[in-house]
Amino acid sequence: MTMRAVVRRTVMAAVLLLLLFPAPWALAAGPMDEGMPGPHQPLVTRDAAPETKLEVMFGAAKSSMGRMYELALAAEYAPIHSFSVELELPLALRDPREGPTVAGPGDLALTAKVAPLMLGAQDTVVALGLTLGLPTGSERRELGGELSLTPFVAAAQRLGPVYLHGDIGYRWRLDSPRRIEMDTESEMTETVQPEKEQALTANLAGSYISTPWLGLFLELNSVTLFKGDPELKDRTQLYLTPGVTVEPAKGWNVRAGVQLPLTNAREFDYQIGVAVMRSF
Repeated sequence: MTMRAVVRRTVMAAVLLLLLFPAPWALAAGPMDEGMPGPHQPLVTRDAAPETKLEVMFGAAKSSMGRMYELALAAEYAPIHSFSVELELPLALRDPREGPTVAGPGDLALTAKVAPLMLGAQDTVVALGLTLGLPTGSERRELGGELSLTPFVAAAQRLGPVYLHGDIGYRWRLDSPRRIEMDTESEMTETVQPEKEQALTANLAGSYISTPWLGLFLELNSVTLFKGDPELKDRTQLYLTPGVTVEPAKGWNVRAGVQLPLTNAREFDYQIGVAVMRSF
């Protein structure tokens, strides 16, 4: 069986599990307080509903190249219930197996999101968005340095204590990557112009609210690189992300999970993520 067939069957199986298994829970559960939907947000999949919030996110990843740590600060503002703008600033630290440790700011991300469909107390949400990545990080130190554009679609559906989330986006790099030096067989060095990266991302998540303050989620995350890194180009990366989400007080949310690769094509061996959010 080819890798493409494995990926297709895995995605289909995940979709069926998320659609079929929550149904009995949703039917058996009584109505929930519309003002307190409970902790339901996943970690990687985009949140479809516009809202005003502050968020701090921490990630730690390990790969064959070394370790990567990132702290991101994000602020989202929704002047009306169906539209929001968000600014995110990441701070990164790279600890490679070979070479010095480097740290500094990453690329700023500015996102505009509009939800043309919102039913109930965010029971059904469909949103369209656009993210502009600004090259505020250092490309030479591999901390960013890319000008990019990512249009996306995100959706969420509540079924009693179960939430289904999904999003799909396509990322284009707009500027030209920095030329890199490569040694040739003639012992001479030549510079090579890498491709402008293009990637398709798709995420599917299911969250189950076990109590008014505790929820569990499971995500299937995918990345397909069409241009860019030759080792990952035209290969689909699949990751499974289980985690827990807690609402310790009204307006506060804490999420934690671990992202595990399901395919040989991968950017990391594992990645741990934690997010603390305050909504207004």
